[in-house]
Amino acid sequence: MTTGVHDHGEGPQQPEDKLLAEALGRINRGGKFASRFLKNDIVEFDRELPLGFDPALERAGTVLAELAGGANPELVEAGTDRVTLRVLTGGGYLNMNPVVVTVDATRSGERTTTLHVRAIAKEGLVKQRAGQKAAERIAALLNGASPSP
Repeated sequence: MTTGVHDHGEGPQQPEDKLLAEALGRINRGGKFASRFLKNDIVEFDRELPLGFDPALERAGTVLAELAGGANPELVEAGTDRVTLRVLTGGGYLNMNPVVVTVDATRSGERTTTLHVRAIAKEGLVKQRAGQKAAERIAALLNGASPSP
């Protein structure tokens, strides 16, 4: 698992930054504005599943739905050999810190599929590592663990 806290810098906002800003704005009126000054906690990892593409995609969708409290993942991109799904979920203390989780499923063989998982959350003064914890939870769910409350 690759872990790190990164500044989003002066460049253009990524779609994840916009989603996080909107979610923070729903929690607190100043959250959307303040999100521009917060660092990102970004964790990414790759996982190869010994499943064909369709069953692996179904598994990834189920894991994301469990993570998002039953909400269906958003279909970001769809192709014959590659599909990208995304959810907005909670993390950190009382699951109040929004986390965007993106899973990119790529057909890597007849019976293998590679998942690239990216979890990102904003970090304030109190470091909650919500992105890291969400990624660890996804890894456990992909390994067959039961969802935690």
